[in-house]
Amino acid sequence: MTNVEMTCLTKKQKFSVEDPEVIRLANGRYAFRCKCPWQGKNGKDLYAYKFCSYKDWESYVNQKESNDEEETE
Repeated sequence: MTNVEMTCLTKKQKFSVEDPEVIRLANGRYAFRCKCPWQGKNGKDLYAYKFCSYKDWESYVNQKESNDEEETE
């Protein structure tokens, strides 16, 4: 389990997340992505991003695939 400290850029507050989602950005880099515990104006959901390595992305994909296999059984 990976514990990552994220920063909400709108609220300027830090929070900790266990095993956040890892995505590939349009520029080819990888980043952790998670929903902030706070909401913006008019109840809009806020998301925090933090750059990560290819190794983090690879382990996230492998973990996700193994979880999908367990659910199908």
